Amino acid sequence: MTLLVCCLAVAIALATCPVGEAVDCTPDAGDPYCKCSGSDVTLDLSKLSFPMHQIPDTQQYGTYEYTFSPCPTVDCNDGGDSSGVACQENVGSSGGEVFVARKVPDGQPAWSIANLDPLEFTVTYCDGDLTGGVEDLERCAIVTFKDDGSHGDLDASMEKETSTDTQLSYNFMLQGKDISKVRAGAGGGGGGGSGTAAGVVGLVLISVFIAAVLTYFIAGMAVNYNRGTRGCEMVPNATFWRDLPFLIKDGFLFMISPCYNREHYEKF
Repeated sequence: MTLLVCCLAVAIALATCPVGEAVDCTPDAGDPYCKCSGSDVTLDLSKLSFPMHQIPDTQQYGTYEYTFSPCPTVDCNDGGDSSGVACQENVGSSGGEVFVARKVPDGQPAWSIANLDPLEFTVTYCDGDLTGGVEDLERCAIVTFKDDGSHGDLDASMEKETSTDTQLSYNFMLQGKDISKVRAGAGGGGGGGSGTAAGVVGLVLISVFIAAVLTYFIAGMAVNYNRGTRGCEMVPNATFWRDLPFLIKDGFLFMISPCYNREHYEKF
């Protein structure tokens, strides 16, 4: 019976254990730059305060500052195009701003949720200006949002630049306790823990535990009946079950009561 109790404890722990696996999140059809929905969660960036201006460049690639604002979008270069999601400005020159990422018709930013508790996810926005170098690269913004208790309400920085043969990506980090506000609750498939392996294992173990308990009592009562036992004594280990409430009471009192007979225990 002790083994069954241990199995139940493990099952409950696994069923409630948070899992840090990635969760799919599909961009919202109406506003893919600000919202995504998945089977476990819906995210809505409009719950944060935008635009965020003067985001520092932590790697000091140059005298640059950044603006990030997916909802509402902003005008990056004062040219009347207010579709900017992320902008870069060289504050050390008069070159003005460029689009790191734009909001374009039928655009589909890529959303990826790394963890739900604490919340951490990444959104990739592209359609930025070309770099204008020897080989023109499309600018993209890769923005990681992280619910980080070690920061304030919301801090932002441009962490690093990465490049491929076709793209130059600016990797931003937004972290702070305000990130938790973007989680709008359950998505279209419900807000449970679907897809979490630990939850499935926990449910299986709970089912096995219940089946084992039923088998224990039914089989035990059948055996005792065949032996001629009747009434309450048919229950397997009836004496144990009869005494169990008092054993629990004694154990509880032992834990919360001071040991008055300490000398007796020492001698023992």
